[in-house]
Amino acid sequence: PVGLMSVAAAAIRGAANLYAVGSRKNCADLALEFGATNIINYREGDIVEQILDLNHGPVDKVIVAGGDNDTFAQAMEILKPGGIIGNVNYLGEGDFVGVPRSHWGCGMGHKQLRGGLMPGGRLRSEKLARLVMTGRIHPEKLITHRFTGLESVEQALMLMKDKPRDLIKPLVTIE
Repeated sequence: PVGLMSVAAAAIRGAANLYAVGSRKNCADLALEFGATNIINYREGDIVEQILDLNHGPVDKVIVAGGDNDTFAQAMEILKPGGIIGNVNYLGEGDFVGVPRSHWGCGMGHKQLRGGLMPGGRLRSEKLARLVMTGRIHPEKLITHRFTGLESVEQALMLMKDKPRDLIKPLVTIE
């Protein structure tokens, strides 16, 4: 869901060519609905080659919303000099994030890597709520599984752990 909301946010901010990476049809369909112009399926070939071919060269910005520690090497490789990588992915294992110095322009490419938690606060929360209320974003479309009651929380969590192909996000309603 973080990647899909990243697609929606990039579309709202005016991204012209918006490449979403994934292999699950339900996520790909929703990414296109949210504003992606192309779906890059990593099962069908190298991500870097697919994006560079479609874009006819490097891209301006990259959002890393999934993958692993090696994803940053791919992001740096497809990024133009002066470009920015925004990381919204949680890296839960490994000691290092690998970025080959050549992909980073040997440190002279003015490529930036930014990351962190979304800042909170009342004003930001109100802005996000307005985006939902005015129909600019549709987080409700992420819900693929619905549960009721506190006793369903474990089942919903196990669903997220097991990641069936039809899952985007479970919702547990507590009455």
